[in-house]
Amino acid sequence: MPSGETYSVELARTPAEQAQGLMFRESLPEKTGMLFLFSERDTHHFWMKNTMIPLDMLWLDEAGKVIFVSADTPPCRADPCPSYGPEVPATSVLEIAGGKAIKEKIVIGSVLRFEAVK
Repeated sequence: MPSGETYSVELARTPAEQAQGLMFRESLPEKTGMLFLFSERDTHHFWMKNTMIPLDMLWLDEAGKVIFVSADTPPCRADPCPSYGPEVPATSVLEIAGGKAIKEKIVIGSVLRFEAVK
């Protein structure tokens, strides 16, 4: 993170893992998140249906540069749920607990580095 902190992330690679995401979780352990890796660069929109906690969602390009931030995105309590995301292509999305992007000094243009991603 730009702050110097290191997070451990779960990977969501398959369509099933990506559809599930962080749904039904009542909390996230400190310094954790979920990284969604997409096979193609595209506009990827997310919604918060069945998500129990606010999340910061960070859309990244292939270099790990943050191109869009949805901060403190609220859980969706009733249909229809809004979707979030940029109208520009991204290759991955990182979800962390709401409020952490500011704490970790993440802004559009920040570059995040990922190690040991398999």
